[in-house]
Amino acid sequence: MNKHYRLVSILSFLIISSCSNNAKDIEESTLSIKNFNLSHYSKNGNKLYKLDTPYSIFNKKEQVYLLDKTSIKFFKKNNIKYIVNSDSARLINNNKVIELKGNVIISDIENNNTTIKSDNLYWDINKSKFILEGKVYLITKSIKLNSSMAILDKESNIVTFFKPVEYSYIDQNNISRYDIKSENAYYNIENQDVIFKSENNNVRSRIIF
Repeated sequence: MNKHYRLVSILSFLIISSCSNNAKDIEESTLSIKNFNLSHYSKNGNKLYKLDTPYSIFNKKEQVYLLDKTSIKFFKKNNIKYIVNSDSARLINNNKVIELKGNVIISDIENNNTTIKSDNLYWDINKSKFILEGKVYLITKSIKLNSSMAILDKESNIVTFFKPVEYSYIDQNNISRYDIKSENAYYNIENQDVIFKSENNNVRSRIIF
């Protein structure tokens, strides 16, 4: 009876110790951070972007930041050029890649308050292009354009929309004057120049506002 009791006690101790160690490993593998922010500067000291989130979790093992409501401000000559917001984000690959998910909104501050919305956004920090996937919408005072995918080059201010592309022009009375469907479209944020183009280059049209 005593031997049986000792065996049960030893097994119970081992199980409890194992659970305790597992819980400790989980706790030590992650780090919670409130009011997390990350800024990046150019070689000459100009601020390039600043990322803010009220809450984040850092997975030490995978070296991944899981970010809550995320806001990224992009600067040009120390003035805000774009603001990008999303429901959540992941900072991966040694902080070189940012993946934004859920209600991604890009607001252009410099030119005409253009807004671009999408489900997801992928950005390699070493590159100037944002890759937008899911339902992508471009919205201005007079333009509504949507597609399944788009690429915004923040250096050239050109947005490339990939098929299928649907476009409508809204006049001052908020009435849709015409609708256009196209394989691809290119939008210049600075001058609101829209170019529609087919893959075989036989169809090409330009609309300027």
